[in-house]
Amino acid sequence: MSLAYDLHATSLGRDIETQFTTQAGDIIPVTGRVTGPETGEAVLALGGISAGRFVCSDEGIRGWWCDQAGPGRPIDTEETRLLGMDFVGETAHPFPTTHDQARAALAIADAAGIEQFSVIGASYGGMIALALAELAPERIERALVLSAADRSSEMAKAWRAIQRDTVEMGLRLGDPEHGLNLARRLALTTYRTPDEWEDRFGNPKPDSRDAQGVCAYLEARGADFCTHQTAERFLALSRSTDSHGADVTRIACPVTYLAVEEDRLVPLDTIQATCWRTPQGRMEVTSSYYGHDAFLKENTLIAQIIRESIFGLRGGEA
Repeated sequence: MSLAYDLHATSLGRDIETQFTTQAGDIIPVTGRVTGPETGEAVLALGGISAGRFVCSDEGIRGWWCDQAGPGRPIDTEETRLLGMDFVGETAHPFPTTHDQARAALAIADAAGIEQFSVIGASYGGMIALALAELAPERIERALVLSAADRSSEMAKAWRAIQRDTVEMGLRLGDPEHGLNLARRLALTTYRTPDEWEDRFGNPKPDSRDAQGVCAYLEARGADFCTHQTAERFLALSRSTDSHGADVTRIACPVTYLAVEEDRLVPLDTIQATCWRTPQGRMEVTSSYYGHDAFLKENTLIAQIIRESIFGLRGGEA
């Protein structure tokens, strides 16, 4: 199958604004986006904490998963009804749980007139996918969970605790942006593998951005993160990630898990144990130079898994 996609291709979607009730009883607004034909099979796609409702490229905005979603891509918006959502952040008190995010997703589906759908979730979005399949087993047809499990690992919690302390220190000192910048830099060191960083920054390509060194790269990425994230939102989503817990024994649909051997944030054995507890769970294991970020970088592999687990296609089927 060919993955020579036009990265400038777009799909016309529309925003959906609605509200839902959290487990604590608060009524919170939420925004989603629906793209594709009304008669198409519906798929909800959820990514990491930086992802939002623009899954595919649209209205001049590059979608966070435009390599996988859009016209002619594995999630083909000419045939598939694609849902995306902006995660609920600090508007939920004290923070939104992954089950609250699942309730928000159901409210968006309701507003779009979608009763049953499949869900693809990666990283934080994978946690929400499991919470969603537990919360509404009668509505979820299939689930694909990439680099996520039914709980957070203790090492990942430790890293995120340091990140939150850094952000909170910035807030106390009156410089929340600097605290958020530093927290993002630390987070980036946990997403990829040491081998990739050694190759990129130890022997960089001449005239590339990596030639400026690892510290310059982290500084630039931290500054960019601050342009579309606030300290308060980051803290809310970080706490949500750490508090995650899903009872996967209650999930009725088939669930495919992808684990990456080099993923330090979500270890292989944690996903393996989650899969064993899932009634219709099956597991794929891969090795990736990109670690936790494999779902954003390993395009051929991810495309194949999407087509097989969600659409039931094999090999070169279109």
